[in-house]
Amino acid sequence: MNEREGSQRPRSPVDLILRASRAHKRVVERQIGELGIHGGQHHMLMILSYLGQIPAQNELARRMDISPASAANMLKRLETGGYIERRVGASDGRRNEVRITEKGGEVVERSKRIFEEVDRRMFEGFTGEETERLRDALERVHANLRGMEEEIGGQEDVAAPDEEGNETRQ
Repeated sequence: MNEREGSQRPRSPVDLILRASRAHKRVVERQIGELGIHGGQHHMLMILSYLGQIPAQNELARRMDISPASAANMLKRLETGGYIERRVGASDGRRNEVRITEKGGEVVERSKRIFEEVDRRMFEGFTGEETERLRDALERVHANLRGMEEEIGGQEDVAAPDEEGNETRQ
């Protein structure tokens, strides 16, 4: 087989999934970037929004799969940017209470609209049945991979909100 024939062979489903994931990430990051907030900070703000009740900093770090020190730095940058407010806890002086500010809430709402639009455009031309079949197939792929992770001692499942604020597993 020559080089040209090799470049025209159909791509594997895994390759297509990975390419679609990277393209989705680039599209979302460009649009989120216009909100004036860094990607990791945006992810944290969305998790805080989804959870409602703010977890301890260690729990937040675990959910994001980052170190507690990184979580502290992100919270500090979000606070400096005016997206959150932190206060010493009324019932426990060792714990900070975090509240999303109006500015942070606006970013969350605009983000949700961005995710909805990206999803809508991503599935343009798909029937409802095609979307459901794809979802079902990808859930099976994910379950198979989770089984493999358990067999080899993979990391604990990390929960994160999706674009609609629903908890998803990464």
